[in-house]
Amino acid sequence: MKMFTGIRQTLSLLLLIVIVQESVSPPVTQKKKGYEDNKIDEEAGEDPPGLMVEYDRYLKEVVTALESDPEFKTKLEKAEEGDIRSGKIAMELEYVNHHVRTKLDEIKRSELERLRHLAIKEYELRNGMDTDHMKVPPEHLDYANPHTFEAEDLRKLILKTTADLEEADRKRRQEFKEYEMQKEFEKQEKLKDLDEEHKKQMLQEIEEREKKHKQHEPLHHPGSKQQLEEVWEKQDHMENQEFNPKTFFHLHDLDGNGVWDANEVKALFLKELDKMYTPGATEDDMRERVEELERMREHVFKEADVNNDSLISYQEFLTQTQKAEFEKDPGWEGLDEQQIYTQDEYKEFEKRRQEEIQRLIAQGVVSNALLHTYSTSML
Repeated sequence: MKMFTGIRQTLSLLLLIVIVQESVSPPVTQKKKGYEDNKIDEEAGEDPPGLMVEYDRYLKEVVTALESDPEFKTKLEKAEEGDIRSGKIAMELEYVNHHVRTKLDEIKRSELERLRHLAIKEYELRNGMDTDHMKVPPEHLDYANPHTFEAEDLRKLILKTTADLEEADRKRRQEFKEYEMQKEFEKQEKLKDLDEEHKKQMLQEIEEREKKHKQHEPLHHPGSKQQLEEVWEKQDHMENQEFNPKTFFHLHDLDGNGVWDANEVKALFLKELDKMYTPGATEDDMRERVEELERMREHVFKEADVNNDSLISYQEFLTQTQKAEFEKDPGWEGLDEQQIYTQDEYKEFEKRRQEEIQRLIAQGVVSNALLHTYSTSML
């Protein structure tokens, strides 16, 4: 399972139940025209490491069960954002009909059985431990009540899923920072072994690559009218029609559920990124392209996702297009114009890397001769 995609899909499903958006969405029975053009490619959609959503199936089953009760879904339409993010909305579970509650009870018991089997496997791996004292932290459900699905179970599920999504972004940003520091570290290590002539040559080559990378069309501000109009004309092939926010929204609501999720929003920036990053070009780092895409996604959600539900409804998008700022295009400063890390952060990173290299040398993993050229990308 792709980690980030899994949590995005499941959180979107959950929040569609507990935060119903006012939207105008035509019924969809097949993939829309232009679907392939608007998909996130494998590289751009790469999931940030470090997050495992092992309760994915449980979450989907709970959402499916709740969706089957239209009265419960309707009651949630008037829910306040604060009640949702705090999990207070879970008290509305009281109004779910008997058949759905019975199904939720079965789902919870099945999840507890899965956790019990995990505990047994852990015991087998740690031969000698007492299974009666095995602990599997049940952060996404109420472990104290093993028989029925109650409001506390829904509250825990909402809080855990929301926290996991936020944690995924935090980890992604931190791992990218370390990636950039590692690049700088390897560059400095190579420079240490060069004489002045070759050092000057290497620095000149780096400068030329950086200069070439910056030679591209100006970038539009993500989510601005100018940026979306370019998508409308070049990506949606609507150059002969005037930009229409309603039509544009539904063209890019690829699954037809009335809201834009993270991947649908990221798909809006693929052509924009093509201006700055060309696959195979030595001056362009595709790992940075992925991060740039996530930065754009975070920026647009910060501007348009008013209720912070990790989805952009048609009404939220329409409201955004009616703001004065929508007509403006201040451009976009790419990663090469950002300070990714501080000097103090780099010094601390460099210290850790040098210590790790010395440890590897002491263990005989790498020789002292390779001290300045050894790449530790596996760490």
